[in-house]
Amino acid sequence: MFGAIAMVLAIVVVSVGGAGVAYAYWSAGGAGTGFGATGTTVPLTLSSGTATASLLPGGQTGVVLTITNTNSATVKVSSLALDTTQGTSGFSVDAGHSGCTLGTLSFTTQTNGGAGWSVPGKVGAVNGTLTVTLTNALAMSLSAVNACQGATFTVYLVAV
Repeated sequence: MFGAIAMVLAIVVVSVGGAGVAYAYWSAGGAGTGFGATGTTVPLTLSSGTATASLLPGGQTGVVLTITNTNSATVKVSSLALDTTQGTSGFSVDAGHSGCTLGTLSFTTQTNGGAGWSVPGKVGAVNGTLTVTLTNALAMSLSAVNACQGATFTVYLVAV
């Protein structure tokens, strides 16, 4: 008999305790304020790309450039592509080699093996920068004319 009374008493305690928890959960109140905002990301600035070595007909070379970030947060660049709106279809040549036909040049869009690049954000008054070397991104076809010998090429790129 004593065991039955103890069991009934335990059930009553658990029931009352559970009801108290449920009451506290449903009757609890609160107040507060919140604020959220999104900023505007400023586009990155890319320096003109330059060849890392002399370019010969049928050859390839790398292109080096600097990406500048004026945003306070890191910005991801998925790929770097030729900006055909600048120069002559994305290329220019130094003044001493104006007879060089730029149509013999080509640029392969770069993705850093699919990883892209993370350009660090601005810290204080110092903009974030990242120097990028694009291996074998610039090529010259075999049909390049002699006027291209010793030329310095500029490659205009855009971040995508």
